[in-house]
Amino acid sequence: MFEAYQKKMNNLFIFFDLLKMKRKIPEDFSGVIRIQNRRIRRLMKKAYKIPFYRERFDAAGVKPEDIRCADDLSKLPLLYKEELRVWMREEAKDPKYDNWYHDTTSGSSGEPLMILLSPKEKAYMMANWFRVMMVAGYNPFFGKTMSRKSAHSVSAGRDTIMQRIGILRRGFLDQYAPEEEMVRQVNEYKPDYLYMNKTELMRLCLYCKDHHCEIHQPKFYSPTGEMTDQAAYELFTSILGPGIVNSFGTAEAGAQMVKLFDSQEYVIHHDSFVVNLYDEEGNPANEGSLVVTPLYKTDLPLINYAVGDKAKAETRNGVKFITEVQGRMNDYFKYEDGRRTTFFEIAPIIAHSEDVLQIRFIQEDWHKIHIQIVQNKDMPGTREEIEERLRRDLNAKFKEPFDISFEWMDVIPPDKNGKLRMIVCKV
Repeated sequence: MFEAYQKKMNNLFIFFDLLKMKRKIPEDFSGVIRIQNRRIRRLMKKAYKIPFYRERFDAAGVKPEDIRCADDLSKLPLLYKEELRVWMREEAKDPKYDNWYHDTTSGSSGEPLMILLSPKEKAYMMANWFRVMMVAGYNPFFGKTMSRKSAHSVSAGRDTIMQRIGILRRGFLDQYAPEEEMVRQVNEYKPDYLYMNKTELMRLCLYCKDHHCEIHQPKFYSPTGEMTDQAAYELFTSILGPGIVNSFGTAEAGAQMVKLFDSQEYVIHHDSFVVNLYDEEGNPANEGSLVVTPLYKTDLPLINYAVGDKAKAETRNGVKFITEVQGRMNDYFKYEDGRRTTFFEIAPIIAHSEDVLQIRFIQEDWHKIHIQIVQNKDMPGTREEIEERLRRDLNAKFKEPFDISFEWMDVIPPDKNGKLRMIVCKV
């Protein structure tokens, strides 16, 4: 009952949460780290009262007072997706969560995952996205945003009273419409901030590039849901301008870090998250699996959550910066003897193929790979030359050579969830 009332106060919670957030990248992070440490200690005390976490604390021989900073979180075990899936399913059976948000992931890494969020946690997550915009320089109260239509949205097309008077205005772009219609919608609405899934945004920009079509350049825009590689970055900036804002996050925890414009590194929102990296042995490292702890999520916490991506980090003056995010770890090619080749083993080949704008690998059987591919027509080289080079370089990396075929396309359409799986393994 109380949660139902809190849902009605969603916008008010968002406003007050924003006031408490760091909305600029600080020159001195010492104050932010003090906030982080204080929130870590508060989270540990609350988590220990929850049976699921008390069991994990006790099994590790750890008490809440033993964890006082980001590095201390290594004393607790990692939380993996399947563990979280089982726990969330059990918790969701309790009627006390009926008025909580039952959010789901897109399922890009397999089966969609349901996550329970209290109304206050949901408001904080939404405020945190506004914070990403504000860090870039956008004013969410008086600017206009435009995003893809959400299948779960019940308000698309209907403005509130505040929006009618020019506050928190937002429009929706029909990502299922023909590209010409999408361009018309953007040009008509003229958003200050545009954001949608990277593959969908790439489809729009490829259309503009191929048809020499003028499209409104927003002050800021974000390709979401997938990593932006160099080829995509160059395409986006050539069509939409320099205002690209890359925000890394997950549906389960929200936006954890931001990379602005031509910056080469992500800045973590240290006041709201702890982001650590662990190697294959589970030890803290500067390169390895990304592990996230949202500090605002105290009702049903996510402590040491392994999000399924790899990254590299650099620590300066005691502050961690993420210098590279490599994307999903569970994309791989399979061999009959059980061996695998991950996407990261072939990623350098793709990264240095400036004549390729989009690519998807479909493993048809143990011996055949079908490649869908989009050519960068601004670069020299024929399709035959590109095919020959990719066959040679890829088979040099694969543990066994594949019979590789190519399908040249104008654009590779996204999957139903709006994203683009790099590897589709049918074996």
